[in-house]
Amino acid sequence: MVAPGLMPQTQASPAPAAALALPALERAALFFDVDGTLLEIRPEPRDVVSDGDLRALLQRLSARCHGALALVSGRSLGDIDRIFSPLKLTAVGLHGAEIRDASGAERRADPRIMDHARKPLRDFVAAHEGLMLEDKGATLAVHYRKRPELGAEALRFLLRFSPADGLAVQEGKFVVELKPGLYDKGTAIAELMRAPPFAGRMPVFFGDDLTDEAGFVFVNHAGGLSVRIGSPEVRTQAQQVLPDTDALRALLMHEARP
Repeated sequence: MVAPGLMPQTQASPAPAAALALPALERAALFFDVDGTLLEIRPEPRDVVSDGDLRALLQRLSARCHGALALVSGRSLGDIDRIFSPLKLTAVGLHGAEIRDASGAERRADPRIMDHARKPLRDFVAAHEGLMLEDKGATLAVHYRKRPELGAEALRFLLRFSPADGLAVQEGKFVVELKPGLYDKGTAIAELMRAPPFAGRMPVFFGDDLTDEAGFVFVNHAGGLSVRIGSPEVRTQAQQVLPDTDALRALLMHEARP
């Protein structure tokens, strides 16, 4: 099934993976989505855990970039740290509502912005077997992987919440999410790019989903490189496409070689 909002691409296909070359790591700023990009998507979000080889690879890349590497996810910072433990990197959580910068300082949106939406969403999910509500504090996600036919209904329900309340709806792969309207992955990457060690470098962002498109747009406008993981037959703002997480890891291993 194609996730809501993902339609066949009408423009020319992006360059094949073999043509993909990264800028010199010494002048690059690397940004990675997690689920579907660095790691395969699992039926349950809690089942996603990194392996030692990936953690070691990210450490080598970070060292080559002089620390200008960040994870950019819809997960909370705490969940990102769980997945990559004991590695703790610069990270963006909740689509930009949480940020931990290179100094370790954290900025988090107030979770009370979701207080008026929690009960209605709990009731909606309870009335539809197979749906799952993930309460991340400042965002609320309705997962419908087990009931894909309910995706459109879940989206319609979340769209009842007004932008006047400061909220926005974010679609993804078998998930729709209510989040603070001020933030997205583009605003988060822009925020990190304003300070060392990211400032003055060429941004490179790898993602796989609708949640990553805002990041692709910012990186493109900033003169960087945007790469989508997945089928080239899907419309995207990314400049290049890699077929899967294995292809990305192979590329990164090549770039991180001594």
